[in-house]
Amino acid sequence: MSFISKTVFRPIAGKSAVAQERVKRLAAGVARAGGRTRVANVLMGEGAPEIHLYGSFETMEAYGKASIAMYADADFKAVRAEAEKEPASHWEGPEVWRTVFGGPQLNFPVMLQREYDIDRPQLKNALALLPEVQALRPDRPVIGVVPVIADDMARLMIGYYANSLADLGDMIDRVGMSDAFQAITMRAAEFGTLMRARVLVNI
Repeated sequence: MSFISKTVFRPIAGKSAVAQERVKRLAAGVARAGGRTRVANVLMGEGAPEIHLYGSFETMEAYGKASIAMYADADFKAVRAEAEKEPASHWEGPEVWRTVFGGPQLNFPVMLQREYDIDRPQLKNALALLPEVQALRPDRPVIGVVPVIADDMARLMIGYYANSLADLGDMIDRVGMSDAFQAITMRAAEFGTLMRARVLVNI
């Protein structure tokens, strides 16, 4: 199991480059505190053109210790002070999620996220479908996460990793549109409702 922090940045018009530079500096602070990080643009779908910062940790205790370290980090504090004085984006989070299937795969630069609204009693049934999903394309990892600390706890996010946008397109064409995947999707609809989808590309 991994714990994943998620912070969302919504760039102010004309300040996207400044926002990206600041998020990368924040990510460096998370990394210095012991987290594995991903900084990505929402290229399409829900939330475009947000910037997302993810940090992954082996335990919640590790995340707690890292939080203490990052908030004491000189450049991390400097970025936050700069953002307070002259905002380049609107911040939201962090939320904290935990893995329930698979794990973070930082070597894949593209990710399709699909979020389901799901009641907790149905979670076990939904998770039982994920090995079938993964078996359709064993060489492209699938991750499932649920919220631990968030404003909406009744969610399940499934992430599909890809090497590029073309690779993701091929996966959708050959796997996502297949009868086998569509059959799994119909079964998943018995347990939850697919509400949001987005494509993230590392920056």
